[in-house]
Amino acid sequence: MTTQHKRTSSTIVKHPADKSTAKSVAEALLSTGCVMFAADGQEPFTLTSGEKSPVYVDCRRLISYPAQRTLVMRLGRLHLQQTLDVQNGIDYIAGGETAGIPYAAWLAEALEKPMIYVRKQPKGFGRMAQIEGHLPEGQTPTVLLVEDMATDGGSKIAFADALRAAGTHINHIFCPFYYDIFPHSEDLLGKAHLSIHYLTTWADILDVIEEQQLFPPAALDAIKTFLRSPEEWRRQHG
Repeated sequence: MTTQHKRTSSTIVKHPADKSTAKSVAEALLSTGCVMFAADGQEPFTLTSGEKSPVYVDCRRLISYPAQRTLVMRLGRLHLQQTLDVQNGIDYIAGGETAGIPYAAWLAEALEKPMIYVRKQPKGFGRMAQIEGHLPEGQTPTVLLVEDMATDGGSKIAFADALRAAGTHINHIFCPFYYDIFPHSEDLLGKAHLSIHYLTTWADILDVIEEQQLFPPAALDAIKTFLRSPEEWRRQHG
């Protein structure tokens, strides 16, 4: 197993993919209907954090599209191999319940790594386990947490806390999609000693929407208004 290393304050929190990868993944999410917009009069979406939003990216849909999911996972594997010493620095791939589990499984297969998954809460029966799979006793394996997406990173910290309590070492998260619009997210992740590796963001999706004229101008303007200032949008929309 790898040796545990303490993270320093200078460690980079964000590891974005290159622009070509970001565009390809944005196109995959748009073409599979993962990007959704609540038009005027429709109820806004509720994010994992409990906050409201007129837009939503549902990466769970991607699992039903073999060609696009294969592309995204191939690009994810290549990105991680460029930004992490995956071969020697990662012992386990961990999926977050529930949306992160299929992504973790595909990535573990591609990287030939053992996999576990972490529940939001301990199971209420049997072993009362929060971590499923096998972890070696008396060792500190280094884990990469995999999720489908991240908004402000709060739920990722909860998963990381559970993994650390189980005796693992974790400093890195991978998500195909990262909102990258909440100013406090980097501070949250930094304080939790976590770096996030991701393939595409809302800025990349907007670039594709504008380039390919996929949304009506009014919808695009509404999305931009929210993304520029989510808190102001929420104040105006209750």
